[in-house]
Amino acid sequence: MRLLALFACLLIAGWPALADEKSATEIPTLEKQNQAPLWANELSSDYTAPSKIDHSGSFGPQAVFHYQLEALRNVRLTDKYYFQFGVVSEQFIFSRSNSIYPYSISSVAGELSLAYWTGDDFYPLLKFEPGVYYTRDYITKNSFDVPIRAVSGFKLRDEVHIVLGVNVDPFEQVPVIPICGFNWKINDQYNLRAVFPQPRFSYMPDKALEFFVAADLVGGGYRNGPTDDPRTNNALLDYSEYRIASGVNYNPQKGLSFEMTAGWSIERRYDYFRGGPGDSARSAPYVKLDVSIGL
Repeated sequence: MRLLALFACLLIAGWPALADEKSATEIPTLEKQNQAPLWANELSSDYTAPSKIDHSGSFGPQAVFHYQLEALRNVRLTDKYYFQFGVVSEQFIFSRSNSIYPYSISSVAGELSLAYWTGDDFYPLLKFEPGVYYTRDYITKNSFDVPIRAVSGFKLRDEVHIVLGVNVDPFEQVPVIPICGFNWKINDQYNLRAVFPQPRFSYMPDKALEFFVAADLVGGGYRNGPTDDPRTNNALLDYSEYRIASGVNYNPQKGLSFEMTAGWSIERRYDYFRGGPGDSARSAPYVKLDVSIGL
């Protein structure tokens, strides 16, 4: 609770335009703020090619399809701040499975967020995602979890801002993960967001088009279902995937964007960190598509 209280103070004192890893570097006008959509919707999907899992014997190469769907209602609190609530659903579907490696990892959660509106995008300052986080089709009372994210930013000098935050998830091996770094608007065309765990360097020839190179971390903590293996039976599973990639983001009009990414999955890891096995898959290529729609 002291940790949450500390970051609540940061959210109040921090420069709000750096609410997330990427931030606005100018104060939005009232006209832009009034254009915030009633709904914010995003669909993300990606595919990682098959790769061998170390120490898996004759298990064979495993591929992954992953999607995340988010639908949020935006409620205006002030000119700059909004309360967002809605649902988020995420699933990893694997091409091979056994008692250690499940055929799917899923979550269905509500989302409650205090967000900052820049005139173009929402950036969450404080976010709660209470829901069920489970493997296969097994949902029990032990599947309930409440991941929390808090982020704020502080102006260091013109066009440079420090980003500080934290991810809290009791289901993960490391329950508290820091978010830290800086955002530097080099000029109107180049931006460097050196923020762990999702750094990004962007080139924007115009307002509708962005080319970028970036790194990404996906996954989380999940409650495994019943298995014949006592090491994994109803155990906590920390699943993670580290990626590097390049891509393009296209905004044909306000409230609509498409982002296409291609890159390399450095490592996928299954970690039953409370006494079970911890195995990693070898690197493999992946592709990703994101669609964001404001209504």
